[in-house]
Amino acid sequence: MEVLALVISGMAFVLSLWQFLRDSSRQKKEATLNAYKELQNDVLTHLSKYDLPMPEFEYQGDDWKTMTVYLAKLEQFSVGINTGIYSIDVLNHLGGAYYIRQFKKLKPIIDRKRKENISAGKHYDEFEKTVSKLVKYRETKNVLKRFWYRMF
Repeated sequence: MEVLALVISGMAFVLSLWQFLRDSSRQKKEATLNAYKELQNDVLTHLSKYDLPMPEFEYQGDDWKTMTVYLAKLEQFSVGINTGIYSIDVLNHLGGAYYIRQFKKLKPIIDRKRKENISAGKHYDEFEKTVSKLVKYRETKNVLKRFWYRMF
């Protein structure tokens, strides 16, 4: 009897752990979807108005300040990705290539802010780290796809 109770308790523990992990994963995905939607409304739709190469903005002018606000929001979202609050897989599905392009588009502004070094540390390093993760993630996915297609 005691062994049966122990087995049932173990199964209950495994089931509750599985349920917890599944719910946690779903919540992370949902949080990423919501945060990306907000980022898209606040930043990405506005950045799509600019083509590459990005125009040269007057330092500390209105456009410069607007771009700085956009970069701050991208940095904040990137912190969520890099700390595991948000899902890089969901970001990749939503617009991984687009996110990478936005970094390339904003790189001249980032470089200038880093050159000016107004505050200590590296400007927008979380954004850059997320883009690097996305690039590696997408490369790994492509390698796995090619391997899978060759196998079958």
